[in-house]
Amino acid sequence: MALRRVVRAVAPAGLRVAVARARRAWRDAGLLGSKPRLAARPVPTPGAAFPFEVIAVVQAIRGTAFLEGKRANIRLSAALLDGAVVAPGEILSFWRLVGRPSAAAGFAIGRSIRGGIVGGDVGGGLCQVSGILYEAGLRAGLAVAERYPHSRDLYAEADRFTPLGLDATVVWPYKDLRLLNPHPVPVRFGLAVRDDGIVATVSAPLALPPATLVIGRTDHNDRRAVRVVRRLGDGREELISDDVYPVLAAGR
Repeated sequence: MALRRVVRAVAPAGLRVAVARARRAWRDAGLLGSKPRLAARPVPTPGAAFPFEVIAVVQAIRGTAFLEGKRANIRLSAALLDGAVVAPGEILSFWRLVGRPSAAAGFAIGRSIRGGIVGGDVGGGLCQVSGILYEAGLRAGLAVAERYPHSRDLYAEADRFTPLGLDATVVWPYKDLRLLNPHPVPVRFGLAVRDDGIVATVSAPLALPPATLVIGRTDHNDRRAVRVVRRLGDGREELISDDVYPVLAAGR
């Protein structure tokens, strides 16, 4: 792992992306282990097929640098994800459904953080969409196949749109959000974008009990430690994550 980090640090960005994309393709094809079953792109599905809403999560879209680009990226990615159906045993992959966030694909420059530095990048702001999918998936009882916390805590409490610990950063093609459906029935994700926020829903053909998330947080001078525990409908508890976030200095 140490050697891999050194190679990443000195290799040209284009080469790193090409290698990461190849490794991801090989894994998804089953060449580096078992082949995952990935959900296909959304197709029109009758609402009557998923009449029971398991959970709905609402998040505000806060004002930041590159706000209009962020709004555009959120709307585009939400449209690509809305209506995704995940069959039993299948995995929802954020990047498989959204695709590469390029200008040619219609993505704009939004706020992003890379290497601990805040700036603008094509596709910036997509982490709010992956984050709300993550929270909705957790509350709907889905299992986490892949998820990464942010490298730093960017927000003051007044600016935060989701509790720390429920974020899910995505970086194409390195870091993906992947949620596995463990239920005996398919589930459908819905995403709706308003002027001031996003609504993510998970629905099913029969009633599924939503889970409760318990978030424990300890603040230190230079970092915040967050533990997320899920309480399922049958009373069981499971540890979801233990994350530590360095605190971004004032004046970000």
